[in-house]
Amino acid sequence: HEGTMKNNCGMTLIELLIVMGIIAILAAIAAPNMSEFVRKNRIQNQTRRIYSDLSNMRTMAMNTNRMHFMQFGLANNAYQVLEDTNGNEDRDDPPADTQRLARTGTEQGNEPVKTLPAGLVPAFDSRGYATQTGTICILRRDGKPATGNTTNCVVVYPTRILMGKIRKDGDCSKQDDCNQ
Repeated sequence: HEGTMKNNCGMTLIELLIVMGIIAILAAIAAPNMSEFVRKNRIQNQTRRIYSDLSNMRTMAMNTNRMHFMQFGLANNAYQVLEDTNGNEDRDDPPADTQRLARTGTEQGNEPVKTLPAGLVPAFDSRGYATQTGTICILRRDGKPATGNTTNCVVVYPTRILMGKIRKDGDCSKQDDCNQ
């Protein structure tokens, strides 16, 4: 028995190369899936941020007893929240109205935001009711909705705000494309 036993203290170079090759193949398979996961996660985070900012804006409107507006369509997909400090119940640029929040495109992952109706400026009055309602969609950089189980739209109703997913066959061209 002693003559047929081999002393194995380590791995040969060929075994090491085979293991490294297997790891490289698995990494090549996982990389595209990982980038799609990161993209979907960025869209979901941006959707949640807009939802949270709308909810906070509504609370600010009730606390200050003044209208608040969220304006989209600024450079680099940024948006801002304005407080109606001049009391005319209309959105005006600062300094007439006070900017309470500003989000830049880099904070949002620079994903495009589409509003329905186009140019929507969600607004809440002093009682917390939305006076301008509609849908806000967060799209991929190519302008299409994210696929799969991704929260990517927010609907503002007169008395509530809901997050949802763009319907599988929807493209965010109609307000009912967002399922809550």
